[in-house]
Amino acid sequence: MSAIDFITGGRELLDTVQPLWEKLNKHHQENSRYFQDKFNNQTFDMRKKKFINDINTELRIDLVKDTENNSFVGYCISTVTIDLIGEIDSLYIESAYRKLGIGDELMCRSLVWLDSKNVRTKIIGVAEGNGQVFDFYKKYGFYERRTILEQITK
Repeated sequence: MSAIDFITGGRELLDTVQPLWEKLNKHHQENSRYFQDKFNNQTFDMRKKKFINDINTELRIDLVKDTENNSFVGYCISTVTIDLIGEIDSLYIESAYRKLGIGDELMCRSLVWLDSKNVRTKIIGVAEGNGQVFDFYKKYGFYERRTILEQITK
């Protein structure tokens, strides 16, 4: 296995996340039965603006770097709102690096940070079509609480 390094920061790391976020968005687009157009129309710049402009949200980014080939192979974005809602907002690991404990490390880092912020509630949103991640999140105590349906608009 390659040498892996974890880099932690804030908004200054958003541009580094972009290529990985775009792969996650493509995954959602390919696996969504009903909302492919939403993922197709979602750009990283749109997503980035939400994080840059939201002064009521604290942001943490954990990047995973393969130091042998000097490439970023995963990330986790976590947020805390002014109302003390903690969210694991986005998590992605390149397929070649899955099942190596990297996702576990990202989750643990995020959960420790959320606990340090004394959040009242911790949430994770799972995109429609990505239900295979439920078992992974259950290992950390996250379960389906409600399902939100959205009308498809043309």
